[in-house]
Amino acid sequence: DLCMPTQSIDFSHLYFGIKGDNIPQMIKNLSQIIAHDIFVPLAQIYASMDSKIHSSSAGIGDGVAIFDWISPDIKTPYIMCAKLNKPLELSVVDDKSIDIVLVLVSPDTANSLHLQTLSRMTRMFRDYQLLNSLRDISSVDGMRALLLSDRFEQLAA
Repeated sequence: DLCMPTQSIDFSHLYFGIKGDNIPQMIKNLSQIIAHDIFVPLAQIYASMDSKIHSSSAGIGDGVAIFDWISPDIKTPYIMCAKLNKPLELSVVDDKSIDIVLVLVSPDTANSLHLQTLSRMTRMFRDYQLLNSLRDISSVDGMRALLLSDRFEQLAA
């Protein structure tokens, strides 16, 4: 099971250098990637991400934003970690621009698992060592090696 404490978060969707000169453009670019990954209409994904921005619930601080929602159109959870090509201003809990974006989309049959995974992702990405290490990486392979290392998997448990 994806969210059992003994297992790591499945960061099988990693992206580096997501472009966007502003938040709407970044959301559009991420939505295109997600739509391709999970075969859900682009407009539907964009609307879900855009609503998170307008409700000011995406930013968790320290330059990290999490977009999460429940979708009846998928059967397995989708987890993405993306590094932006440049930081973007977003109204968050602190004054740091976002440069790391996490996405969690869960099937509508997994409400409690969704909340558990969201909590674990938030906890994991509040670790300064992880964030600093992730910001020093310049490739998807580096991101994968870091996020799957034993050192940081424990944060998500």
